Amino acid sequence: MSLLRRHQISHALFQVLWIVHAEYDDTAVPPLFRQLFQSGQALGAIRWLTSLQRQCEYMAILRSSQVPSSVVSGVAMSMLGRRSILALAQRMMASFYTAVSEPITLKPGNIVKEWRGSCGTATELSEATVRMVLSATMTVWLPGTPPQRVHEYLCNEQRRGEWDTFANTGAVQELTSVITHPYLRGNNVVSVLEARDVPDQTNSNMLIMQEATSDVSCSLLVYSSIERNLIHAVMNGGDNTSIYLLPSGFAILPDGHGKTHRAAAASSSSAPTGHNGTAGSLLTAAYQALLPNNPSNHEAGTFNNAGNRVCNAINQILAAIGADIAVPS
Repeated sequence: MSLLRRHQISHALFQVLWIVHAEYDDTAVPPLFRQLFQSGQALGAIRWLTSLQRQCEYMAILRSSQVPSSVVSGVAMSMLGRRSILALAQRMMASFYTAVSEPITLKPGNIVKEWRGSCGTATELSEATVRMVLSATMTVWLPGTPPQRVHEYLCNEQRRGEWDTFANTGAVQELTSVITHPYLRGNNVVSVLEARDVPDQTNSNMLIMQEATSDVSCSLLVYSSIERNLIHAVMNGGDNTSIYLLPSGFAILPDGHGKTHRAAAASSSSAPTGHNGTAGSLLTAAYQALLPNNPSNHEAGTFNNAGNRVCNAINQILAAIGADIAVPS
C-alpha cells in the first residue's frame, strides 16, 4: 500500500510525501535475496524515492525541447530522434524485465551448471509465424564486491569483448548517446555502440543499442543488437515500433550486507552471512535467443548453448573484477 501526496510550494516546486507499507512472504524469497529484503533495501523508502527521481529525470529528458551539447555526443540527433531512441530503449527494458521474471519452465535435464531457463512466444515479431524465445538466466552472490565495481566494468567499452561474444573479443565504440539521469552518479545513459572488429558479415551490419542505469537501489546494463539501417532511421526520428528487440543484459543489486545492516543480518538465521561485514552484490545475467522454427531442432544443444553463454559471461566478469567468492543461487 502506498500513499502519495503532493503539495505545491511555489510556482514550479512541489513537496512530495510518500508513505509505503509493504509485506512479503519470507519463505517465497530465494535465500540469496533474503538479506536484501530484511535490510529494508528491497522495499524501503530509499528505493522508491530513487525510482521516483529516476523517472522524473527520464521524463524531463524525453520532453525537453532542446538538445544540450552535454547530453548528446558523437552522431547528432534531433529532438524527434532522441525521443524515438528513448522510446525504443523503454521497450527494450520492459522486454528485459519480462525475461528475467519468467518462471522456470525447462526440465532439470536442460539445466547447464547453475543456469535456469524459460521459453515464451515472441509477441513483438511482425512476421506471421509465431517464434519461441529461450531466456537463460543465472544469479550469483558476490560477497564483498560492491555493485558499482561490477557495473563500471560492464560499461567499459574497451573491455567489452571479454564477456560479449558479439564484440569478438575486441572493444566497442560509442556512436551516439543520451544521458538519461544527469543528476545521478555513475553511468546512466542510452547508447548506440559499434563493434570495432567484427569479421562476420552478418554481425557487421548490426549495431548495439544499450541502456545503462545505476543508483543506490540497483544497477542495470541491458542491450540488444539492431540492424544498422533500422537504428539510423530511429536516430533520424523514424518509427521505432516496428523494430523487434531481443534484449540481454545484467541486473546488479546490493546484497543487503554492510556495516549499516549488521544488526539485521545478525537477527536472521535464514539469510546468508556477509563477507567480513562488507557490502556485496547480487549479479543476474540474462541471455535471450530465438529458437529454430522446426520443433525437432529444440534439442538439448540449443538450450546448452544459451546456458553456456551466460555461464561464460559470468566467469569472465568474476575474473575481471577480482571476485574472490561467488555463490550461485
